[in-house]
Amino acid sequence: MRCIFCKADSSASKSEEHIIPQSLGNVQHILPPGVVCDSCNNYFSRKVEKPLLDSEYFVQARSWNTIPSKKGRIPTIKAIHIESMTVVEISNDEDEPSIYPSNEKDSKRFIESLRMSEKGRLVFPVARRPDAYLVSRFLGKVAIEALADRLSSVPGGLDEIVDKEELDELRDYVRRGNRSTPWPFYQRRIYPEGVLFHDEDYGHYEVLHEYTLLYTESMELYFVMAILGVEYALSMDGPDISGYMKWLSENGNRSPLYLYG
Repeated sequence: MRCIFCKADSSASKSEEHIIPQSLGNVQHILPPGVVCDSCNNYFSRKVEKPLLDSEYFVQARSWNTIPSKKGRIPTIKAIHIESMTVVEISNDEDEPSIYPSNEKDSKRFIESLRMSEKGRLVFPVARRPDAYLVSRFLGKVAIEALADRLSSVPGGLDEIVDKEELDELRDYVRRGNRSTPWPFYQRRIYPEGVLFHDEDYGHYEVLHEYTLLYTESMELYFVMAILGVEYALSMDGPDISGYMKWLSENGNRSPLYLYG
């Protein structure tokens, strides 16, 4: 067996690979040991996934949606308590959220304000979008692994991915980030964060993430993924997103994730 990223022998690798990190709620989409070697697995975890998930944008999103980390912890976020003008931290690790000053020296002012006011207001900073390099490398990593997952049951499917030269440019970028500009991707919100969907059999549910592979009529391959309602699309054939924009125009801007729903 060879690693789908570095192409080295991965027969002795022992680590499963989560296509989407557990810290985004994934417990289902997992590749068996060896599809991604231990070295690449550890690299992506440290250099791509962790920095992305630790970004202000994803920390806020994970906290508001109470998505625990691999260790079962929900991220703590900061806000400003207007009545006391205190920077506070909000933790969702317990059954009910807890709010406390970031700086212990502000505790007295914060408590006195709570005693004097029946209501309080919190202002949350607007999180900046995460670094485009991190996002694009993350999308490329998930895209190649999603393709491997789809072909894993096909005889010779994983070898085909390893040997497919058309994937080498993206594969190399994911592993090294060696471009002067980020690999281009398209981003838009397709439904509100936290919206509940309904199914007659399962009742109401929230979609944390979903993805699909799209082949256009010109046989271009795109990876399309939604995280908490934000759709991301990336070409797996080369650093060009124009074919996806053309496909959207021809299909009424409908997301491939819901093309047949």
